[in-house]
Amino acid sequence: MTTGSTHDLAGRVTDEVDRLTDRLVASLVDAIAIPSVNPRYPGQEYDKVVGAEGDVSALLADLYTEAGADVGKVTVERGRDNACGVIHGAGGGRSLLLNGHVDVVPSGRLDRWRGDPFRAQVTDDTVIGRGATDMKGGLVAAAYAALALRRAGVRLAGDLVLQAVVGEEVGDHEAGTTAVLEAGYGADAAIVCEPSGRAGSLPAVVPVTPGLLWFSISLEGRTAHSGLRGMTIHPTLEGEHLGVNTIDKFWLIYHALRGLEDEWARHNRHPLFPPGYFNLLPGVLRANPSGILVPFFLADELTVEYCVYHHPDRSNEEVMAEIEDRVANACRNDPWLREHPPVFEWKLLWPPYTLPRDSALEAAVLDAHTIASGGQAPVRTGFMGVCDLTWMDRKGIGGLVYGPGVGYTAHAENEYVEIAQLAQSAKTYAMTAINWCGLAED
Repeated sequence: MTTGSTHDLAGRVTDEVDRLTDRLVASLVDAIAIPSVNPRYPGQEYDKVVGAEGDVSALLADLYTEAGADVGKVTVERGRDNACGVIHGAGGGRSLLLNGHVDVVPSGRLDRWRGDPFRAQVTDDTVIGRGATDMKGGLVAAAYAALALRRAGVRLAGDLVLQAVVGEEVGDHEAGTTAVLEAGYGADAAIVCEPSGRAGSLPAVVPVTPGLLWFSISLEGRTAHSGLRGMTIHPTLEGEHLGVNTIDKFWLIYHALRGLEDEWARHNRHPLFPPGYFNLLPGVLRANPSGILVPFFLADELTVEYCVYHHPDRSNEEVMAEIEDRVANACRNDPWLREHPPVFEWKLLWPPYTLPRDSALEAAVLDAHTIASGGQAPVRTGFMGVCDLTWMDRKGIGGLVYGPGVGYTAHAENEYVEIAQLAQSAKTYAMTAINWCGLAED
């Protein structure tokens, strides 16, 4: 049972985190060494990759056990184990969930890394490696927050629930976060330990995430010899009955969506996101003559893949309708596209999330951060991507993002996390647990 003033208690907990920081970094290095690339990430060979997520979960499970948690495993797909721990409170308090995902994206261009992306480099102030920011740093910090509480002799009134889940990088929440919630590892509120900091700063409090859409548009053209291009593009000559190059037709659609993107930047703003954040990214483009990859024919096939981040106050369905309408309007002015309209395929629909402004959880995190930082209040901002808060909300659990990491290095070469952010996050998680869950009575 915990005794002493709140100030003394905070000091004991933060001192324990400081004493544990070297171990925290070592555990993060061990986690990075496990190449837990999501086996369902596009371009991966599932059978060669699957299993590493479960290995990271096992590492976290050992830390949860050391922190005094009752640990369980939830598995939807073999080799893709979720680790969950519950540190049972004495009763009478609210429960808190600390969630993070064990999967990472592929390493990208190896020649652009300073070393092996899965062999972490530790400097005086950073840890570099794939997953350092997104988001093994947050996972490990949450585990060490629980360990610091135990070492400081803190007994909570409410339960503290710890989750290390698979699948987040491709929205596979049915195998990850949703699966563990349905298995009973829920709580009254949640912190998703995703990166919320910038270089040289402490983590921010993030109560809102955008919506995310992934879609493709496919176009049909008519191939012809490359020497006939001039005759196909000038309406006074042979025109489209001779040949249609899909790449030319795509620019009509590109400019229509680029115009919509500019409208969003001017008129579709949110106080926690920078102007221009909401966007439509044409990230993948494939165009060629059927079965041929030489430019001696008009390209009669084209598929473009878009990633969209949209305003959190708008539904996915509203934005999808706006995009399709904008493309349809552009196609009405082109004789070929009127008769051969583009084909949409909606591949991933990730709804936005917003925590109510007067949330008691946000107040608890704001206070915890301020105490842990020695008096420095946190910044509030919107999240740069999406996360599993959306799926928690579907299960009736509200929450926010707060975690270590330099967000702009996520998914990039030489991804890194600042050690100061790791320590700050562990302290904030621990103090939030005290604030939110309450203390066992003497």
